[in-house]
Amino acid sequence: MTINLHENDDHSEPRVLIVDDEADICKMVAICLNKSGFQVDCAENAKEAHELLQQESYDAIVTDVMMPGEDGVAFLGRVHQTWPDLPVIMMTGHAQLQMAVNAIKNGAFDFVHKPFDFDYMRKIVDRAVNYSKLQRMEKNYRAELEETVASRTTELKEAVTELDFARSALLKSANDKSNFMANISHEMRTPMNGVVGALDLLAEGGLSGIQAEYLAMARQSADNMVTMINQLLTFNQGFGPGGGAARYDLIDLTALLNNLIADQQGDFARKGLSLTLNISADVPHRIWTDREQLSRLLEILLGNALKFSDLGGVTLDASRLDSENEGSLLLFSVTDNGVGIPEGMLERIFEPFVQGDGTFTRRHGGAGLGLSIARQIALLLNGRLWAEHVPGGGSSFKFSMEILAP
Repeated sequence: MTINLHENDDHSEPRVLIVDDEADICKMVAICLNKSGFQVDCAENAKEAHELLQQESYDAIVTDVMMPGEDGVAFLGRVHQTWPDLPVIMMTGHAQLQMAVNAIKNGAFDFVHKPFDFDYMRKIVDRAVNYSKLQRMEKNYRAELEETVASRTTELKEAVTELDFARSALLKSANDKSNFMANISHEMRTPMNGVVGALDLLAEGGLSGIQAEYLAMARQSADNMVTMINQLLTFNQGFGPGGGAARYDLIDLTALLNNLIADQQGDFARKGLSLTLNISADVPHRIWTDREQLSRLLEILLGNALKFSDLGGVTLDASRLDSENEGSLLLFSVTDNGVGIPEGMLERIFEPFVQGDGTFTRRHGGAGLGLSIARQIALLLNGRLWAEHVPGGGSSFKFSMEILAP
């Protein structure tokens, strides 16, 4: 019996083969991985798995240790005879722990315990898939390099060598910059944690009057600095195929939005602004998405509206759009009546280190990374983020994403 859980025919998605004689386990693991962007095939024994391996190319295999006929360890040995670089993850109960350890010694990529922590399972499979991709990239690179060196003239050989050297130098430079950004951000964060902690201790001392106002100003500045450091770290880590992947779970969207508004109310109230949430009746209460990334995107948009608004209020709307071409979409809109976006800047504001014009940067501060990070998160969630002018002043930032309801 073979279970196929392919939501589409896009073969650019990683392919994973699950081997287990218990159909319910196969199906649960397959659904979990499929919701995280993997194409999944299931086989109930080693024989059926070998037949699939002859027909399809896989990025990783997840196999049970104890199966009728050929067990997982023997299956691992046969796989690596033909596909030595294909990562194989072993599934085992606690009673077969020693067998799983022996499998690791014989070349298994990793193992997971039953019953599963599905989030941990996704992380292990994601790491295995990345390993498989890196192995293929290295082989392809070496094959292309050897073919070029063998077929070109001496001059072209020298050019390839120079290009390879330049590539290595660029990669080293990029790694050095990434390490520097990570180190300096960490060094900045450590003393800022001390500053924030000291300010909290002062606040507990019961200061009043002008001293309390000065303390509040210092704490706000410290919070702004911590936010900027976090944005630098996030921007340095990157998103997309090379820097991260969405972790889909079934979430309570209504609760997420209400909690988000509750967390932000205090900041808006201190600035004399209102913050309103409107959820259309046709918006589903529960959806499949990455809770952390969706929350981070909406926090950035609300924080941006707070920064550039001095009067009135900000509204977060959640509604549903139905389109013949795009299917059913969720639309989130964060609308303010603040300073607005200068003409010609509707797209440029999503570029790194861009913040309106010089006047806005000096007045409102910030590194100009928030909206760039938000745009990357939107792409990560297979959605779209854009900005619009609001008649009479202000801005509206809109994020649309496909509805994946249970």
